[in-house]
Amino acid sequence: MAEKTAQEYQAEIDRLKKELEQVKTAAAMPITGTLAVGGRTASHTVFGIEEMLLQVNADDTVGYVNSQMAKLLEMPDRKLVLGTSLSRWDEGKIGSGVLAALVRVARSSSEPHVLERNCPDVPPSLLPESKSERPLGDPILRFAATAAKGSVHITAQDVTVLRWLEGTFSRYVSPAVIEQMQHLESGELLSTERKELTILFADLRGFTAISQELPPEEVQEMVNSFLSNMVACVEKLEGTVDKFVGDEIMVLFGAPMPQPDHALRALICGVEMQRVHNIWMAKRNADNKPARSMGIGIATGPVVVGNIGTETRMDYTVLGHHVNLAARLCGKAEGGEVLTVPNTHQAGMNAAQHYQGTVPIPRLSFKAQGKMEFKNVHEPIDVISVSTSQK
Repeated sequence: MAEKTAQEYQAEIDRLKKELEQVKTAAAMPITGTLAVGGRTASHTVFGIEEMLLQVNADDTVGYVNSQMAKLLEMPDRKLVLGTSLSRWDEGKIGSGVLAALVRVARSSSEPHVLERNCPDVPPSLLPESKSERPLGDPILRFAATAAKGSVHITAQDVTVLRWLEGTFSRYVSPAVIEQMQHLESGELLSTERKELTILFADLRGFTAISQELPPEEVQEMVNSFLSNMVACVEKLEGTVDKFVGDEIMVLFGAPMPQPDHALRALICGVEMQRVHNIWMAKRNADNKPARSMGIGIATGPVVVGNIGTETRMDYTVLGHHVNLAARLCGKAEGGEVLTVPNTHQAGMNAAQHYQGTVPIPRLSFKAQGKMEFKNVHEPIDVISVSTSQK
C-alpha cells in the first residue's frame, strides 16, 4: 500500500470530521440505551444488531477488541494486537483514517459521536453473520465513539439491512414495526407470495363534492387532519398503510409482519377509526370547519403480496379478489359504518384467544345486512356490519 503524506492524512481526517458533524443532526434511530448526540437521542447500539467493539488507550494503542471487530479490521489474533498502535489497523477496508478520526473527534467533546458511512470495500465475509440475505449495494456501517478517562470506546454495527428496511417500508409501517422486521428471514421480506391477509379501506363520504366547493388549502387541511388520525389508529394496531388515494386509505394486516390475529386487528382498527373520527367531526363542527362522515370496508382472504412494479418504480402492495372486495365494501358503507364479510368475522372471533395486540378488544357487535351485489364480484356476498357499544 502506498504511503500517504501528512497532508493526505489530514485531508482524510478533516473529511471524516465533516461527516461526523453532519450526522450529529440526523434523526434518531431505533435504539436501546440513550446517549446525547448533538442535542438528540442516540446510542452505542442499534437494537438487535451485533456489535463490533474496540477500545483505544490514551496513548492510541489497542486496549481491547472483540472477535467481530478483529475480523472487520483483519487482525490476525485479537490477543496479540493488544498494545499495538491503532494506526497499524487504520488502513483497512472501512476506509483510511476512519478510526483515528473517530478517536480525535470523540476526545474533542464530552458527547458521544456517531458516524454512518458506506463501505464499498468491505466484503460480507468480514461482517457478523446474519440470517437475512444482504440487499444489493454497499455495506453501511454505523460507528459510535465515546471518550472515557482518556480512552475511547468505538462500537461498529452493520446497519445495511436496517437501512434497506427503512427505505423500503418506512412509508408503510411505523419505526417499531421496522425494528421487529430486522429479525425476519430475508425470504419473508423479499419474495412476492400468496398469503392470507386482511385488507381495510376507509374514506370520507361526499368528499368529491365538498372538495369542489372549498378552497384548495382547506381541502388539504381537512384531508391531512383526517388521514393523520387514521394512520395513528393503524399504528396502534400495527397495521401497514399501503397507500393513500385522495381521501382514501388502504391498510394491510398480516404483512409484512406476520400476524395470526390479523382479522381481529382489522376489526378493532375499523371501530377505533370510527370512534376517533366521530370525535374529530364533533370538534370540527364546533369550530365551524368542514367535516364528513366515513365508511370502512374490511375483507380477509388470500392475496398476492410483495414488491410489485417496474425496475424504476416498485411499491409494496397486494393484489387479488379480496382487495377489490374490501374496496367495494368501503364504497357501500354508509357514513359511520364498518362493513365486513363472514370469513373476516369468523377469523376475527377465532383469533380472540391468541390476540397479541396492545389495544384491548372492545365489545364488538355484528349484524347481518343480507346479501349485496358488487361490481366485478360474480355472486352476491353476505355482508355484516361491525360496531361497538364502548365509547
